[in-house]
Amino acid sequence: MMLQVSNKLDELFTKSPITNVYGVSRSVLAMGTFLTLIFNSTQTLFPKSEELTRVAVSPVVQLSLFEVFENQLSLAKFTALLILFLVIIGFYPRYTGILHWYVTFSFFASCSVIDGGDHVASVFSLLLIPITIVDSRKWHWQMISNKKEASKLFYVVGWFSIFSIRIQASVLYLHAGVAKLKVNEWVNGTATYYWFTHHYHGAANWLKPLIISITSTQLVVFITWSVIIFEILLFAAIFLDPQSYRRKYLLLMGILFHFAIAIIHGLISFFFSMSAVLLLYLLDHSKNIAFIKFKSTKP
Repeated sequence: MMLQVSNKLDELFTKSPITNVYGVSRSVLAMGTFLTLIFNSTQTLFPKSEELTRVAVSPVVQLSLFEVFENQLSLAKFTALLILFLVIIGFYPRYTGILHWYVTFSFFASCSVIDGGDHVASVFSLLLIPITIVDSRKWHWQMISNKKEASKLFYVVGWFSIFSIRIQASVLYLHAGVAKLKVNEWVNGTATYYWFTHHYHGAANWLKPLIISITSTQLVVFITWSVIIFEILLFAAIFLDPQSYRRKYLLLMGILFHFAIAIIHGLISFFFSMSAVLLLYLLDHSKNIAFIKFKSTKP
């Protein structure tokens, strides 16, 4: 048994985790913050008022890009958009990895209209830093050949980053599913009706008549409990082999699940953040995505 575990670990650490899988994921993760910044004014995202200025800002929040340049928010926004653009196109992940986290942290710390997707982007861009540091590629789309042995330390650091992300993602979905069982409306199957018809967080007006007609029937119980069961299934995916075909089905279903949330609730940045998390969580990081073909580079 110990020999099998040893062989498995040896095989793992001779495969590079630096593939275009995590490259695609970090581009998707950056896209959510990028779209939020580009389609909203600084006045909307970072409003200034006497009440807000009287609130004490913690020393950590003061390090935010939007606090450092609080009197030049347009410059801060342009800087953040430039960094996110470089992340999206995959330019030098070794240098843009830390900058990506700094932008997402700054946005989460300073923006007054954040959602769960912004928190997710901040946490997972932080967890990506170790693997970006050991990534020497010019573009994160490039394929790396595993034929030439690289420093095992780099592999260990990279896989540590991936494992940390997988554990965090599984706990995220476990908490999302189990926490709902403490709420009566989720247990009795009516919660989605209240969320879909909520005056602020609910469905858009053009969609609300259809949503109400569906959730006013017994189907609402099925929909409500389907959400809980699916989130727990996503948690359980951590126990599946990384190469299992079941992970791909869960990935597709998960992206469609969050896309439906984006359509109904308008949480676009949340969709991009959670799609990135699912890509990082469920895809096999030892293999490149074959349809993205760039020139190979050394590890």
